[in-house]
Amino acid sequence: MDPSPHKDKYKHKTDSVDKIKERRGQEVVSLRKEKRDKIVSSKRCRFDASHKAGGDHGFTEDVVVELTKKLQHSDPDRLKDLKTLRQACAQGTQYIDAFFKVENSLQCIVGFLTGSDVELQQEAAWCLTNVSAGSSEHAMAVAKMAAPYLITFLSSNNHSLQDQCAWALGNLAGDSPDCRNLLHDQGIVAPLVKLLQSPCSSVAQSSAFALSNITRESPEITRELVEAGIIQMIPPFLHNRQENRGTLAEVAWILTYLTTTGEHVPALIEKSILAAVVELLVKLATEHPVDVQTVTPLLRCLGNICSGPEEYSLKAVDNPRLLHTLGVYLDSSVNYVVKETLWVFSNMAGEPTIATSIAYGPLLESITNKLTGGHDIKHEALYVLNNMACHGQEACDYLLEHHVLQSVIPILKSHDVELLNLALGFCEMILRLTEAGYNIFEKFEGVARLEGLEYHSNTTISTKAHELLDTYFLIDKEHEESPHTG
Repeated sequence: MDPSPHKDKYKHKTDSVDKIKERRGQEVVSLRKEKRDKIVSSKRCRFDASHKAGGDHGFTEDVVVELTKKLQHSDPDRLKDLKTLRQACAQGTQYIDAFFKVENSLQCIVGFLTGSDVELQQEAAWCLTNVSAGSSEHAMAVAKMAAPYLITFLSSNNHSLQDQCAWALGNLAGDSPDCRNLLHDQGIVAPLVKLLQSPCSSVAQSSAFALSNITRESPEITRELVEAGIIQMIPPFLHNRQENRGTLAEVAWILTYLTTTGEHVPALIEKSILAAVVELLVKLATEHPVDVQTVTPLLRCLGNICSGPEEYSLKAVDNPRLLHTLGVYLDSSVNYVVKETLWVFSNMAGEPTIATSIAYGPLLESITNKLTGGHDIKHEALYVLNNMACHGQEACDYLLEHHVLQSVIPILKSHDVELLNLALGFCEMILRLTEAGYNIFEKFEGVARLEGLEYHSNTTISTKAHELLDTYFLIDKEHEESPHTG
């Protein structure tokens, strides 16, 4: 049967690359803003050399209660007791709950923070850091009572106190939008941005950690950071030095939020930050094992930038090693790295010459192989292939020749609506724009898969499946002889 007479009937032709990228960008803003916690914790307790997370350190809730009560009196061991308390609070929320059971417990710690004893100030700030890493209720209590003082001490001449206060504020900012809004109203942005230039590396890193958290989900705060001059401060951190790596990872997260909406991307490109991000990714790809904490936000930043105008993707590939480097990350054993790499490819594939470079090399096979991965990986890989197919008949013919359709058809058995939508969109383009797609689709049981989707509970899926069947595979009944005649 020749399907070509039906090809102009299908009502739901796949969107253009630009429309797919626009919708994709909206999805990323809404769906990815909470994903960071799965990669790198947005709240962190601070441990000293002798007390690490986990293990039996002899703490009990009763011990914490007694320590807290003892600290409210003029005890000569209060420095030692305060140190023990912050160690206990680093071991779990049950100990922080015990701390809050004592009346005026938080007021007592804030009293030490605002006192004149430098050692007690330091321990109090550390204690507040670990308490802030607890529940949202714990964090909000600290934000309301202690954050104004923590922000004030960011301007201290004591680097250790600056470092600890910035860390505590980073935990508060990482807790919730409510905490971030409260900190913003208390004036956190300007002193944190200034602290990023500290000559003390640990202070700069803690400041970057706090900034990366305060910037999340808030274009308003992001604009304030830009107005405070943060873009000009970023380039010195974008170097592949081991001693700089912790701060670089935090700065990379700041960049992901600066690039989320596209508003600040022109300024970043003007400061050569895109070129620096690409160069860093190229260099980091030679390391084994891969530095996930640094590479992940850098890849996401690059993907965000390339989701904008095609000229940004073209600027990225000014570095001739980029596509090969992305191929290295695509073969990573770390799921996050693979997912972010596919995100980069899906946005870069919207540019025709880059899509061609991806297709006519080893990358296409690697991307297609990801269709057998987990849900997130399948999802990202399908976006890449859809964006490549959007370039028209020649692109679809090439994808068909390289057996991509055979790898997509099994996804039509998925129970996930999002995957089904992407797979159906790809199949529609192949069927509409190629001559050979029809036979291959039928040979590899695509028709049976569509028939199974005709009665899907999701009306969008069932409609798409029905119209694909009707357009390309339903025999025209007008030309069939009725079984009830002569």
